[in-house]
Amino acid sequence: MKVYLSSMWRRTILLPMLLINLIGATQSWCPPGATWTFAYNDGLGGVIGHARVDHTSDTVLAGRFAQRLDVHVNAYSYPTQTYWNENPVGIWFTAGNDTVVQLWNPVELAFDTLYWFTALPGEHWSVPWTYGGVPDLLVLDTLHTTIDGLTLRQVVVGLDVPSPEPLDTLTERLGFREIFIDGISPLFLVDQPIGGLRCYSDSLIAWTDPSWSFGCASIQGMDDAPVLRDPLVFPDPGTDRFDLSLPPGAHHLQVIDGAGRIVIELQVEDGRPVDASTWPSGIYLLRLPELRRTARWIKE
Repeated sequence: MKVYLSSMWRRTILLPMLLINLIGATQSWCPPGATWTFAYNDGLGGVIGHARVDHTSDTVLAGRFAQRLDVHVNAYSYPTQTYWNENPVGIWFTAGNDTVVQLWNPVELAFDTLYWFTALPGEHWSVPWTYGGVPDLLVLDTLHTTIDGLTLRQVVVGLDVPSPEPLDTLTERLGFREIFIDGISPLFLVDQPIGGLRCYSDSLIAWTDPSWSFGCASIQGMDDAPVLRDPLVFPDPGTDRFDLSLPPGAHHLQVIDGAGRIVIELQVEDGRPVDASTWPSGIYLLRLPELRRTARWIKE
């Protein structure tokens, strides 16, 4: 039996907001020194860099203990050939414990569930800040990982659709690796202004994405420049086919429709158009998992 995390449960029946991990006697969310570093891009390849999210202080919001997270961006703009930064570009507030972490919605003036660390396979929760039309996040499996000697819980999630596929893995402290923390954009798509997680650190542990070798705060890696200078997909909108700007070699492409279903998976290469002549018109999500890149494509 699936357990749906209803809006009423999400907002009114949470445990006290004491950030205590009962198993390890350590904070499971926003411990001292918690910092996340994400890849940053504008979805068009014109601006690239990194965004850093820092837990800067604790506060009380709507009568609950909460954490303030400041977002800073350091990026390079290809169109203007300039570096730029904004400090901070945004401020988020979370409230959480070893079970659930919630994100403050400044529109509804309420907290909405972001992470559910103790969810079991078959349980699901809604994507924060969405108002229908977006499938829930469905728990497919639970795991554990060890970072710097600390054992952390993991929750593998997909979209709650008839044939769910793994979408991302939620890890204590780190959060999601590719599903972005901010719920403003549907599904937290990584072609939005902040992309996948590069690094996480706090007073006890430090983690770096093993596929990223250019430093947490680097603007770019040399291997990324040819890809990020150009749009990932073109023409957009298109009709019966499209091209992808890719590094040399074969890459795995997942095509996801507006209902969150994977409609096709195939191998793609730079310079080889993708045949979309049989696809219905609509908006598609194109995911390249090993490159950690995502883009939308509109078929007219």
